[in-house]
Amino acid sequence: MNHIAIFIDAENLTNWVKNNGVQSLMDELLPLGQIVVRKAYGKWSTPQLIPLQSALNENGFELVHTFHPVSGKNSTDIKMTVDTMEVALDSQVQWIVLATGDSDFSPLFRKLREQGKEVIGVGPKSPLSECVKNSCSRYIYTDDATAADDDSGDDVADAKERANLIVSEKIDSMEMLRSVLQKEDGPIALAAIKPKMLGLDNAFNEKRLGFKTFKDFVKSADFVQMTDVGGGSYMVALAEQKVAVEEDAQMVLAKALKRKGWDMFPRNMLKKIYAEACDLTSFVPMNKQDLVQEIVAKNIAGTTSSIINRALSTFFKAKLVTISGGDDKLWTVTETNQYWKEIDKAMLDRLRVSLKETGQKVPKKDIVSILYGKYADGEAEKLV
Repeated sequence: MNHIAIFIDAENLTNWVKNNGVQSLMDELLPLGQIVVRKAYGKWSTPQLIPLQSALNENGFELVHTFHPVSGKNSTDIKMTVDTMEVALDSQVQWIVLATGDSDFSPLFRKLREQGKEVIGVGPKSPLSECVKNSCSRYIYTDDATAADDDSGDDVADAKERANLIVSEKIDSMEMLRSVLQKEDGPIALAAIKPKMLGLDNAFNEKRLGFKTFKDFVKSADFVQMTDVGGGSYMVALAEQKVAVEEDAQMVLAKALKRKGWDMFPRNMLKKIYAEACDLTSFVPMNKQDLVQEIVAKNIAGTTSSIINRALSTFFKAKLVTISGGDDKLWTVTETNQYWKEIDKAMLDRLRVSLKETGQKVPKKDIVSILYGKYADGEAEKLV
């Protein structure tokens, strides 16, 4: 049985611990083996950490108290690093889990991998987390599927953003599943598929997409055939002629847009990326790669360099970008208060073509529901 060691920086992940994140992590790790080391770090006398102690104690964590005698010096990071390297010397510990939310630990992750350890990183989804993610065997996000707060505090808007991002992630994950199966000569054991998917994206997690088990995730795909071979084992293969299950309108629309190379984003995330892009190119145009890196440095919650790159492509498709500089292709993102309308128009143009090609019919009210802009009565319907 594999032995697992868990180290948690409670100061960096206060909200995650408070929202039952530790228990969810324990459930996620259960199939991997036995947890033999459980340590959580922080200055436990601070008001924000005191309420977290009972939940950590209930899960068997040793609370390691750290002091911060000098401002700007994080003794928690130092203590965690020392303890982790000490545990790494134990050959019986195969898996080391570091819940930090801090990209400063990237060298530690790489060193552990060099020593033959399997490393799981735990932290929020952000451009900085991508640096850590690439140094891990697996990565588990602490935030939910949105990781983008709506400035309005509107619960309905929050729910819509969560739904949009989950749909987008689900489509990407399904394409990854299809890619894995296409590389096989025939049926493959269900148990062998997830490791292959984690090899493509080590942050893949079917639970983030709303599935209780990986089997449920695979079974929901309309392009697979799953066969029960007994003993709780299943074989999976592509079945392109399988009759598609009925999908909700939002999934139909997201897939239709994906066929035309259009990505859906949480509204507030796209709003922040647009604002940064306008600001950064307002005086001096930039090439796209440099612009992506500049926005990455802003650390917008829930984004990655890939998401930012695709968001900029969305602005280009919406004719909100001017290209200059000849072969250098320097970008200037146009600042206008009509940007939501321009994005919606570009999206609808592609959606109409895609739905016409497949002969699919979607009620107008469902199409209106995915628009980014907030329009006066009747205006959205006219746009659609």
